[in-house]
Amino acid sequence: MNGYVRAALVMGACTAAGTLLLDRLSVTDIAMLHLLGVGLVASRATRRQAAFAAVLSVALFDFFFVPPRFTFTVSDLHYVVTFGVMLVTALVISWLAERVRDEAAAARIRERGTAALAPMSGELLDATTVGEVVAVVGRHVRAAFGADVRVLLREPGGRLAAPGGAALGAEDADRELAEWAFDRWEAAGLGMTNFPDARKTYLPLVGTHGRLGVLELRPDEPDRFREPEVRWLLQTFAGQAALALERAAG
Repeated sequence: MNGYVRAALVMGACTAAGTLLLDRLSVTDIAMLHLLGVGLVASRATRRQAAFAAVLSVALFDFFFVPPRFTFTVSDLHYVVTFGVMLVTALVISWLAERVRDEAAAARIRERGTAALAPMSGELLDATTVGEVVAVVGRHVRAAFGADVRVLLREPGGRLAAPGGAALGAEDADRELAEWAFDRWEAAGLGMTNFPDARKTYLPLVGTHGRLGVLELRPDEPDRFREPEVRWLLQTFAGQAALALERAAG
């Protein structure tokens, strides 16, 4: 269900409950009921959807419960202050709820990345060929980040190519970005500071003796790669991969 529709239904339910209990509740109690509805929306919705619920809650409260009822006319200016307090409180609730969700999501990402890094490191120690290293890295990055992986190594002459494959040609749409990341020793592409709107991410593979190539990733969910925790973990994975490739290449 669309988040805005869900928000409207929740606030409609709060209004209906307030109407049914109008004889038993004060106007202040009904205002608190609407704030509770905004809090419920904010706990699961985006910030814009929560803001929509906050504005809608004030409008419904004004129309159905503030004298004169069933109009947007306010006879007592004290209610204007009430509206302002309701709106600010609702927006703060939505901001706090989104922040808690973001922190929880970041913690899950860190936990999953750390859990995947340990077994990958162990398998990389057992990998003796470049092909084995590439397979290990691809499998674990896919499991941890939901991304397709291609390892591009420097060939004689400085060209980048997948192990056992053809070098990147002029027709490759991402060739320039891969070469940029390699030449400047900097991450580039989706989610990174450099060229963040690209469709893929490129991480330089830097060993103890210099650059080896580039790690190319294409995620199933691009928005995940824009999270700072993911960027840090990706570069950690790339560092582990670079050391293993350097050792395997001898």
